[in-house]
Amino acid sequence: MAVCTQCNVGDVSAFRLIKDGRRLWVCHECDAVWFGHAPPKGPAEGTLYQYVEPYGGPGTPADWEQIEAVGE
Repeated sequence: MAVCTQCNVGDVSAFRLIKDGRRLWVCHECDAVWFGHAPPKGPAEGTLYQYVEPYGGPGTPADWEQIEAVGE
């Protein structure tokens, strides 16, 4: 795990978007996102909510339920 370059607090881990299989890295603290197979460096490419479906209330998946952890 790496420390987030955006918030300098959270750990960043590798995930996969369930809807399209893209590999991304997400900060556990601020939800910053980077795409690619290598651990992130530099500025984030956005935040998790920009790449997942909006939460639609009970019965719909939340942000973190739309990604799954992958081995680094």
